Amino acid sequence: MVMRKIQMVTIAALLSGIMIPGFAQEPDKEQENAKSYKEERQKDLNREMTLEREYDPVAQDAAKINTLPVVRDINIAKRPIVYSDYAVPVLPDKEMNVLPAGTLMTEVEHGERNGYLHVAGGMLMNFNGDIGYHMLNTDSDKLGVFFSHRSTNGNVRFSVDSLARRKAKLNDNIGGLDFRHRFDAATLSLGGNFGYSSFNYYGLPATIYSAMPVVTAGVPVGNSDSTTNQGNRYINVYAGIASGEASSSGYHIGIDYKNFNQKYALSKVYDGMTESNVGLNLGINSPFNDGQCFGVDLKMNMLTYTAPVSGDYRSVVDSVAFDNRYEVTLNPYYRKESEKLRLLLGLNVALVYQKEAEVFVSPNIALDVPVANWSLFYLNLGGGIESNTMYELSRLNRYINPAFAPDASKTWADMKLGIRSSASAGLWFDIFAGYKYTESDVFYNPSSYDWIDNGFNNVSMVFQPVTQRIQAGATLKYDHKHVFDFYLKGVYHYYLFKYLDTWKNVYAANGVDESDGMKPYGKPAFTIDAGVNVRPVKPLTVSLHYRMLSGMYAYVNNENVKMNAINDANLRASWMFNDIFGVYAQFNNLLFQKQELYYGYPLQPFTVMGGLSVNF
Repeated sequence: MVMRKIQMVTIAALLSGIMIPGFAQEPDKEQENAKSYKEERQKDLNREMTLEREYDPVAQDAAKINTLPVVRDINIAKRPIVYSDYAVPVLPDKEMNVLPAGTLMTEVEHGERNGYLHVAGGMLMNFNGDIGYHMLNTDSDKLGVFFSHRSTNGNVRFSVDSLARRKAKLNDNIGGLDFRHRFDAATLSLGGNFGYSSFNYYGLPATIYSAMPVVTAGVPVGNSDSTTNQGNRYINVYAGIASGEASSSGYHIGIDYKNFNQKYALSKVYDGMTESNVGLNLGINSPFNDGQCFGVDLKMNMLTYTAPVSGDYRSVVDSVAFDNRYEVTLNPYYRKESEKLRLLLGLNVALVYQKEAEVFVSPNIALDVPVANWSLFYLNLGGGIESNTMYELSRLNRYINPAFAPDASKTWADMKLGIRSSASAGLWFDIFAGYKYTESDVFYNPSSYDWIDNGFNNVSMVFQPVTQRIQAGATLKYDHKHVFDFYLKGVYHYYLFKYLDTWKNVYAANGVDESDGMKPYGKPAFTIDAGVNVRPVKPLTVSLHYRMLSGMYAYVNNENVKMNAINDANLRASWMFNDIFGVYAQFNNLLFQKQELYYGYPLQPFTVMGGLSVNF
């Protein structure tokens, strides 16, 4: 017992030595009693257990410039090889997410091994690699390390004859460490991750006219740079502590630090910017009676920027965009849970300060009402602040303008209602609709900086109108004894815009009909995701996946241009020889489509990848 305590003290001392003191993250979700309801209402009311991984919608490996996944805790499990679908071109906004290849199981599989290694390679110099290991993996202690790599260095073909081919380059890496210790009365979390991504702006040059102050019209494409590699560096460290389940009152305290740096600005002539973000998360709650609770959460962010503004660069950078920003959200709430309903009533009182203060209030309401034993009606009504940090947006769209930090988005109302049901064994569906009202929403448009010395091609500009989004969709899943399953999800999005005066002037000056004016640039109007998984014999899994995104627009050369729909399909076959070793092959872009997720950035053609997996 004494030796165990000495080991724990030694591990804590080593961790504190490699971490920046005081940095933290939101504590373990299991211990955040104040948020447990939100997590619970996301679980499917199902006679079986539905296992889903987090997903960002994309044209998969088939059409890739690779991207790494969102960092999550390592979870080693004994299961068939399923290689990552995050070898993709670029990640659209999370709100456009479509379902992954959900796997329905009747029991949770537990891994007996603590490490894994995945290695894969294919055409066009596509390489993937993942390695992770749990050095500690007990009920009270978890200590894990991980590293992931995605890269490509191959030619893609444009539809313009003068630009028949251009090399698309990416080298994306991320690694980290996570530690958690469960005391009798609390849980301590420590960890961090580091990432570096190198890529080129290979996209088709686009001369556009917009309301953005750094864009001019009528400049011929000329001295543009599509070969220099931009470099994005990410650092995130965190620590937190949360009360144990046996505590009479709950609390959580977390602090985290994120740092994002870009090697270059709008060309290799200028140094890039640095963004620092210190976040604090506090919460307390007090249960009373049976299943009732009052609580309050406090979340704060402080964003600071370092942006070079020397020489001619002054005329390019909007220095106001790099002013320090402070965000504070206070969330008092009441929660009730019983067999007949789960109810959350609260408010988000938010303050955003950047040069001037803005305060707004949004609801924080959730209701789950079981219907019979197999259905659930749910209503969520939320809102709040989306920071839109360069750190976050660069993981969604690596080609984002490196000389402009977007404003925070302020959502006054975000409502979703629907019904989930599992009417029979193995069958699950969800029908839903929603409405969202947001100030300073985020959309992307292409712009080329050929008027700067060695300016980059096709940098994604961010513009932020006031939007209303109406959404409707449905999801269907079916599993037959884990031998055959399929899934299907379709979502329709419709946007209404409040026209900004600057955009009205732009449309008027260029003869654009306002009735055919602003579009949800860079976002699809309709998404479909479907797939079939077949396991004819135990070691073999064959999967066919299809994804469609349609209704995307770009504003190019003074007009709205409708982009071709993305129709992406891939076929994957994996064979697990035993619980240690397996192999797989994947055929991407089976429909041989010429497609692009963002205007001017063609995705890869038909490719083949193969790899192996080792659990140790």
